[in-house]
Amino acid sequence: MARTNQIQAIALCLGTLGALAGCQGNRSELPPVHLINQMDFQQRFDAQEVNDYFKDVDCAKAHNPHQCEGRAARLPLPGTVAVGQLHDDEELYRGRGPDNRLLDRLPAAIKLSTELMARGEERYNIYCQPCHDYTGGGQGVATLRGGGFSVAPKNLNDPQIRAMPLGHFFDVITNGKGTMMPYAAQIPAQDRWAIAVWVRTLQVARTPEEAK
Repeated sequence: MARTNQIQAIALCLGTLGALAGCQGNRSELPPVHLINQMDFQQRFDAQEVNDYFKDVDCAKAHNPHQCEGRAARLPLPGTVAVGQLHDDEELYRGRGPDNRLLDRLPAAIKLSTELMARGEERYNIYCQPCHDYTGGGQGVATLRGGGFSVAPKNLNDPQIRAMPLGHFFDVITNGKGTMMPYAAQIPAQDRWAIAVWVRTLQVARTPEEAK
């Protein structure tokens, strides 16, 4: 009798294992069973998804019914500033003093050093040299391709350009001028000042006679 019970128990275990093994790889259209709620059930929304809790406009005035749907990603409150984007240093980020005039010196947050000049030379050779050439003469390799530019790059050694304050070069890099597009998105403010210092270095290295 005991032996029969053992055989039955073994057969039951084998049958159970076989049934479990047979379930591996089977597909079902039914949602999976979760004994413990996991991240599948978290309260979250995908990008551009609608959240019915919010109403972006008055539905009675909406021309498109979809305008009544609320955006899950809410707009930031007016005056919100991202971390690291306060930029409240007018000298550093605008190149202007309290009188709103362009500085003719480095902002207080930046100190003149050999490292700053080396950084300026490196950044200048990357972003400026293709048009203004290595000496600032405005005859970079980009101007020699495809018939040249309809508007030639400025000769940075021109007496009128040499007379500009240091902040002028920072401002031009930041906001662009004429046909030159702004580089604020590509070059951080500190590097823009470093480039301005290197431009001034190129100017000082050439006499007015050489600049002509």
